[in-house]
Amino acid sequence: MELTNLTNLPLSIAVWLATDNYDHSTNPNLISATTFNKPIRAIVLARQNKELQKLGDIASLIPSRFGTALHDAIEASWINHDNLMSVLTRMGYPEAVIKRFVVNPKQEDLTPTCIPIYLEQRAERNMGDFTVSGKFDIVIEGQLEDFKSTSTYSYIHGTNTQDYIRQGSIYRWLHPEIVTSDHMQIQFLFTDWSVAQSRQSKTYPQSRIVSKTLELMSIPETERYVKNALDNITSLMNATQAQLPECTPDELWQRADVYKYYKNPEKKVRSTKNYDNQADAYMHMAKDGNVGVVDRIQGSIQRCRYCDVCEICDQAQMYVEQNLLTLT
Repeated sequence: MELTNLTNLPLSIAVWLATDNYDHSTNPNLISATTFNKPIRAIVLARQNKELQKLGDIASLIPSRFGTALHDAIEASWINHDNLMSVLTRMGYPEAVIKRFVVNPKQEDLTPTCIPIYLEQRAERNMGDFTVSGKFDIVIEGQLEDFKSTSTYSYIHGTNTQDYIRQGSIYRWLHPEIVTSDHMQIQFLFTDWSVAQSRQSKTYPQSRIVSKTLELMSIPETERYVKNALDNITSLMNATQAQLPECTPDELWQRADVYKYYKNPEKKVRSTKNYDNQADAYMHMAKDGNVGVVDRIQGSIQRCRYCDVCEICDQAQMYVEQNLLTLT
């Protein structure tokens, strides 16, 4: 991928952003666990256009590099034995318990009393013509945990919950001997958390780091899902864009429509009140003697901006023309 630096970021930062240490595979039929969270349209278009060289700007890599740095720092804190022993001691863990912690153990290291911790372990499984691959963040005593550096919006509205469950379930399917719990934990580390908002609203996360427990799909259910998804990809590989399923509003992370009521249509600098449904907005207008006006603001599209094939996707371009999507 060619990289630009349109915002003139300093070289010291640019080199860090442009550095990619991910363990990419050269297997053309490999599909990662995270790929299954993408819409089928995006998956097929990407596989149909592998030669596509998307010109990218290093500023677009900032969220990814922050996430990678966070994961690397957490992993480093655990695999440094001296640091781990010191931290656990300072946290008040008894020496007898501390000695039971074993990080990334081999089979022969496991004992009935040990506390196994696995970090960043990758596994692969063949499924027909495909190889499914996945590397989890951490597993503690059989329970998977995934670190998510994200906005408070996704936590409050649960926009990615099903993706988290699907991804975690595939990790368990790939690592059944390590991931043995039916539940996983998502560790949210918020990038835009505000202490002021946490005091104003109980639905807002009350801490900058919040845990959420999710129930995983069963291993047989996960295998059926993976097989069906791969069959769908195979069946659509020769389809035209017009024949591909369109991404749904949920898949597009489309914001809900907003109905803005203006009591004085001549002054639209600020709406009198906003509603999430048309009926309530018109009810308010009726109470005011039908002297105002209600404007519907369609919810904007979010996901396309993070899609590798949005520049060639007809659906994305349609949203650009409708002013629902901005790609720049």
